[in-house]
Amino acid sequence: MLEPSLINALKEDLEAIKPLQSVINQEYIASNQADRIDNVFVGSNQECIDKIRKDIRDMKERVDKVVVLWTANTEMFMTPTMDTVEDLFQRVGRDTNLPSSVLFAIAAIEEQVLYLNGSPQNTFHKGVVEYAKEKGAFLAGSDFKSGQTRFKTVMSDFLIGSGLRLSAVMSYNHLGNNDGKNLQEDKCFQSKRISKAGVIDDAIASNQILYPKGNDKIDHEVIIKYAPFVGDSKRAIDEYSSLIFMNGVNTLSTYNVCEDSLLATPLMYDMIVLGELMTRIQINNKPMGPVLSYLNFFFKAPISNHDEYVINSFSRQRDSLINFLKVAGGMQPDDGTMLMFGF
Repeated sequence: MLEPSLINALKEDLEAIKPLQSVINQEYIASNQADRIDNVFVGSNQECIDKIRKDIRDMKERVDKVVVLWTANTEMFMTPTMDTVEDLFQRVGRDTNLPSSVLFAIAAIEEQVLYLNGSPQNTFHKGVVEYAKEKGAFLAGSDFKSGQTRFKTVMSDFLIGSGLRLSAVMSYNHLGNNDGKNLQEDKCFQSKRISKAGVIDDAIASNQILYPKGNDKIDHEVIIKYAPFVGDSKRAIDEYSSLIFMNGVNTLSTYNVCEDSLLATPLMYDMIVLGELMTRIQINNKPMGPVLSYLNFFFKAPISNHDEYVINSFSRQRDSLINFLKVAGGMQPDDGTMLMFGF
């Protein structure tokens, strides 16, 4: 992805970086990742949490602010879920190994640093969110929304907002990076499928005329294949079929070459900067959180502090974030009525 001249210019600086040992539970990722696991700390769940906490504390001595950003392998969904803090720590003490993303989340919460989950597994169990609330820590996630999925939220907004009953969405993509390799095992792919599947639910729920109760489900499938040759240039092919006047069918097909990492990296900068800002904002003398839901603009499977109110629509997420920042900056939020211009 980077020009050879740039890599060569940074060679000495890059060679000087020594990665810290990480913690990992191989049961939760694809078996084809085994040859990459060569710098791992081994211990009990609590020992792993303590190790991560020490790394965070050491980093705090070197920088002004620490943010933990999970960009590692997609893990399989963890069952059963941990619905209380008591459940969470019973599993910490009882299980041989918890998913690495959960161990990182616990360590980040205990060190009171922002934890951003960039992968689709269900890291944020109710018990994890409740623990963050107890500790005054901050969370946001899950699963970066950059290429195909972000476009899908825009298209579903457009079609349904135009009065067309979107009835089937078929998404196929193939990619050649390690993310694609890890997703070849079904246990990991199911996390991604679940994450991608819910991105148009908000647009559907916004129009109860097109989607009355009992008739609010559509055909929506996601297929991902590993093709090493294409590298980081993911090929995304989507087909959007809408039911129109006189039961006609309008089909729109798209082909998108998504540069996976180059699309995701700027989002990481944005969510780190905005997330850090939000950890310092108070509303009515109370901090935000524990879930920084205004960051949901950047995630495929957004979570919030209120399960009954999760926004997944691209336009609504963007409007919410922009207007929040305007209010925080002492500016008037947008008024979509345009009544200030008269009738």
